[in-house]
Amino acid sequence: MNLLQAMRTVNFWLLFIAMLCGMGSGLATINNLSQVGESLGYTSTEISSLVSLWSIWNFLGRFGAGYVSDVFLHKKGWARPFFIAITQATLSVGHIVVASGVPYTLYVGTVIVGVCYGSQWSLMPTISSEIFGVGHMGTIFNTIAIASPVGSYIFSVRVIGYLYDKAASGESNSCSGTHCFMLSFLIMASVALFGCLVAVLLYFRTRKFYSQVILRRLRHSSRS
Repeated sequence: MNLLQAMRTVNFWLLFIAMLCGMGSGLATINNLSQVGESLGYTSTEISSLVSLWSIWNFLGRFGAGYVSDVFLHKKGWARPFFIAITQATLSVGHIVVASGVPYTLYVGTVIVGVCYGSQWSLMPTISSEIFGVGHMGTIFNTIAIASPVGSYIFSVRVIGYLYDKAASGESNSCSGTHCFMLSFLIMASVALFGCLVAVLLYFRTRKFYSQVILRRLRHSSRS
């Protein structure tokens, strides 16, 4: 398919919405990680460590999701959108962990969100090429990738920024405590859970295609 043909399908928009929920909320987390750490009383050194470690979790998510989805696709025929659903559900848990504000759980939440965010970037281009073909993959992939900055803007500005400003006080317009970001991350957890449901729908719509076309093609290639 070319871009216009892909955009006329339900699968395109299901994948776009799932990516908006997952990558958008994940990117919003890293964009506001320093402010979250400050409001919870983390030192500047601890915050710097969190931001640095994010890159490691992001990489592990990209590598791990690609490898695991390959294994289950080849051995069990599981359609790859199933793993987007898994990462979205896990991402929702990560947001809840961050929202809890319990001491040092920000480290745990950063690991979960980082791995899940990286997983989205690993799975999305592969799924795009499998569902829509490789002829116009670059255009289709980068169009769906618009979901990341769009989601980041919505969650960073319209959710996190708005609720933080309402909770802030004093001349410095700053906020300290779990109430500064708790509601924002609970909202993003709900959004990620919605993204999981969208990905499940995409899975059921494409699992027959994966078993009849993608898996058969892979097995034929391996025999050749």
